[in-house]
Amino acid sequence: METILDWYSVGRSWLGVEHYPTRDAGSCAALVVHGFRAWHRWGFFPIVARSLVERGIAAFVVALPSSGYGPDGFSGERFARATVSDDLAALAKAAEIVRCRCTCLAGLGHSRGALLLALVCTELDCLAMWSPPRRFGRWSERQLIVWRSLGAAPAGTHPETGQPLAIGIEYLDDLERNDYNARLDAALAGCRTPTCIVAGEHDIVAPPSHAAELHALLGTTDRHLHIVSGTGHTFGVEHGTPAVSPALAEAIETTASFFHRCCRPSGNFATPSNEPRP
Repeated sequence: METILDWYSVGRSWLGVEHYPTRDAGSCAALVVHGFRAWHRWGFFPIVARSLVERGIAAFVVALPSSGYGPDGFSGERFARATVSDDLAALAKAAEIVRCRCTCLAGLGHSRGALLLALVCTELDCLAMWSPPRRFGRWSERQLIVWRSLGAAPAGTHPETGQPLAIGIEYLDDLERNDYNARLDAALAGCRTPTCIVAGEHDIVAPPSHAAELHALLGTTDRHLHIVSGTGHTFGVEHGTPAVSPALAEAIETTASFFHRCCRPSGNFATPSNEPRP
């Protein structure tokens, strides 16, 4: 399948949008958003995008500023300086780009990407949150003290290049200054967008209890929680071995069915009679 990858300058950062088109242009499209230390072609994202297309849903997979990617490839410096605010600005641009190409816009976010989409849920016709953590950031007080003293925090290695990664102090400052965790709770409580949360039974990064808490916070009555048994944070798929695991197939089928229910064949937003669109 041929894809179209475009890069857009957003402030000091880059946004990548890779389009997986369908023959039924102009109906339902999914904006697919990666999480921490991932990018538009990480692991299962090409699989997910192609699977959605096979089901008649156009897919637009983004590379946010926090991916560190740009037209020239990966940059550790770009990765280190990216913030939640940078990602949200890029996500708003991506939604604007995709919205004009469809009549029903679905969002599919994995891990931190799910939280970013939750912050902008009013811009979506339906939302799928895969393996969502409860909050932005999982650092102890000691880790925060060290982070501030050093001006950066180690973030493992890049799955593709193998190079050591670090997050700059800008990320922490931005998170605290804008109180994004409080904003997340408020966005979930005010969300009227149909939402499906899919989590792995054995996820140690974002346990199912996190998904259950987020599900309970959602203001919409059209909310669903689906636990995939016997799997973890990435549904049995790692980068470099992109195969459709049974767990990933279940997550895809659950999500695609949900999107089709929310988006009528005509592409118009389908909302329950007791749940007016905001």
